[in-house]
Formats: sequence, structure tokens, C-alpha cells
Amino acid sequence: MKKYLAYTRRLAEATPASRNRIVDLWRAAAILVVMFGHWLAASIWLQPNDEIALLNSLEWIPYSAWVTWIVQVMPIFFLAGGYANARGLRKVEQGEELRRAWITLRARRLFTPVIPLLVVWVALIVVMRPFVPSEVVYAGAMSATVPLWFLAVYLTLTAAAPLTHAWWRRSGPATIGVLAVAAIAVDLARFVFEVPGIGWVNFGFVWAAVHQIGYWWADRDAAGGVPARIGWGISVGALAVLVAVTWIGWYPVAMVGIPGSELTNMTPPTFAIALLGAVQFGIIIGTQPVMRRFTARLRAWHAVVAISGVVMTIYLWHLSAMSLVAAAGLFAFDGAAFRVEPGTAAWWLTRPLWLAVLLAVTLVLVAIFARFEWRISDAPAPRTRRVVTVGMLLVAGSAAAVAGIGITTPDAVVHWIIPAAAIAGAALLGALPARRRQG
Repeated sequence: MKKYLAYTRRLAEATPASRNRIVDLWRAAAILVVMFGHWLAASIWLQPNDEIALLNSLEWIPYSAWVTWIVQVMPIFFLAGGYANARGLRKVEQGEELRRAWITLRARRLFTPVIPLLVVWVALIVVMRPFVPSEVVYAGAMSATVPLWFLAVYLTLTAAAPLTHAWWRRSGPATIGVLAVAAIAVDLARFVFEVPGIGWVNFGFVWAAVHQIGYWWADRDAAGGVPARIGWGISVGALAVLVAVTWIGWYPVAMVGIPGSELTNMTPPTFAIALLGAVQFGIIIGTQPVMRRFTARLRAWHAVVAISGVVMTIYLWHLSAMSLVAAAGLFAFDGAAFRVEPGTAAWWLTRPLWLAVLLAVTLVLVAIFARFEWRISDAPAPRTRRVVTVGMLLVAGSAAAVAGIGITTPDAVVHWIIPAAAIAGAALLGALPARRRQG
């Protein structure tokens, strides 16, 4: 840990003045919100009859649906991703070989840390199945790996980025409007005409629209930046529309799934999520002057750099930490740690201890697995676009399958085809962990 902090401090001190530190700041802040939000949402109750209830804290928090507007920060990752991809694509627009190499490198950075997660969980499932109730194994594995939905979408957007950025260069902000209209059309088909399964198409349209806003951010930043007043105008306008469409019932209020809710804005995403992304983008732009001063402080910027260096490891392993702690707590001391009924005063008083234990376990996992976030292969990119395409389909498809159906059946039998596809795709792209850290 000391070595890592010393290393990141040197990076922080050497950061060029031209870097937009705000992108890194909001991405680091977003991962912390995701981590603590997931931990607070989890409610495990070993009932008096010894049955295990896996609950969600949002079920009893007052006005929980409106609270989700604060804790739903996934649009920030797509905004930051669009910004970063636009900056990177400017260097490789001339030449198919350069674009292929860029996509391969991005895939390696995103997916290399996933391989250890899948390997560890397959091993845990195999080892635990004879001794642990299958429903506990299934729930733990599902909880730990469901965040891979993000990678499924983001890898797809990365593969398409050369095309969407070229579209942006030709048509500019109109591309956001086209995607927004497409997302609304899908929502109409889903909610009004009840077309089966059509809502899942919005994993493409909604997140691509937010990603395109990131392109706009990068372009305006290169041209001198977006004035704070414009940001506040975007935020207020988008918020007014979001309040209106949820207040009159066109969209659910909750921005994450709440047990018992018939509809959700998140799975699959609706146009309301794109509006929330616009609200968050406006806030990011509006607070730029304050955040620039904040990140100019070495201590603050060092913290951002330190978190950014392990952001994928945190994202991938923070729910594994919760699953492991939950499994240990359920079987230690007759499950005393989870005998407190969720939502009671006693339960809330134990939340600081719950968070502290999870943070400690997560830090241990980060210390063990962060090396895989850094051990990126420096092998040449595949020689043909076809190989890159097949590799991207395999890694994105396996990530989607893990998030959608799980790496195991409810009977705790591994879906072997999923990790096999993930490893095959990673092998094609060179996204298997390197023996030594690169760079």
C-alpha cells in the first residue's frame, strides 16, 4: 500500500497542466457512490425460523425512489468514457490499423481485470457447492458478477466508437437528438404498444446518447471549455423535463430497480436515464470552477489518482467482498451478525460496522487483484478486423450473459460456456493478464 501511494503521489506531482482533472475526479467520486450505495442497499436477514431473506434497503427508506436520483451515477461513467474516447480517437482517425490497435488496447484495459474475477468465482462455486446451500451460492455469485453488465455495454460502445465518433464529426449534437428520439420511440413501443422485449434495445440507444454527450464535452473542452452558466442551464432544463415525465407517470420515479416495483428505468434503461445523464453533465460543467480549484490541491488530486489507478478493481470486487462477508457472517456464530431485522433502529446502528468491515475486505481484495488492472499485454494487436470483431463479441457477450443469467444456475452448476467464451475472447484480443506490469 505504501509503495502504491508513493507511486501515485509521483504521478500526481507529474500531472501536466493540460489534463482535465475534473473527468478523473467525477469518475473516482462515482465509483465510491456505487460501492457504498450497493453496500447500503444490501439487507441480509437470518429470520427466527432460520430462513435467509435477501432484501433491499430501498424497500423501506422513505421516498426511496427519489433518493435513487442521487445514487444512480452510472451515466457519469459513460460521460467520462465518451470524453476519453473522443480524445483518444483524434489520434487514430487516419488509418484502419491504428483504429484496430486502439480498440484492442481499450478492450485489454477494460477486460483484463475481469478474467481473475471469473476464474475466482468459478473456483468458489465448485468448492462451495457441496457445503453451502445452492441458493446462497447462486445469490452470492450473481451479486458479485452482475456489475459486468456495464462492461458489456461499454465494450460495445468502444468497439463502435470509431463509427460513432466519425458520425459525431459529421453531424455534431444532432447525433444526440437522433439517439434520444430513438430511445423515446423504443419506450413508446415498450410502454404504450407493449412490444415484447423491445426495451432491451435501449441499452444501445440510451447509453450511446450519454456517450455522445461525452464527445460534445471533449470537443468543447478542446475549444476552450463550456461556461458554467451553460452547464447549469442544461442541468436545470433536463431536471425540469425529468421531473415532469416522472410526475405525470410517463416513467417510473426510481432510477434503479426496487424490489416490488413493476417497472424500472434501469433494466432495461429508459430515456429517463438519458435525462438524468444530462442533469449530471450540467452539474459537472456548472461546478467546474470549484472542482478545478479542488483538484489543484496536491493532496486532493493524489487521492483522485490513487482511486483512478484501481477503479476497475474496486468496481469488479466490491460486491465480491460483500458476498464473502455475507457468507462468513451467515455461518459464523449461528448467523448472529444477521439476526437483526433490517430497517429497525438497531439495524441502522450497525451500518457503520457493516461498511467498515466491507471496506476492509475490499481493500484486501484490491491489494491482491489490482495487479491485474495494471498487467496489460503489450503484444501487437490482431492483424485483421475480423479477429478483433470476434474477440469483442465474445468478451462483451460473455459479460452480458454473466449479468443476465449468471455464471451459475440456481442449483449452483456453472454455466461453463460463459467463462470459456470470456477466456476465448480475451485470448483473441490479448486481454489475458500479462506476467509483468506494463508501463
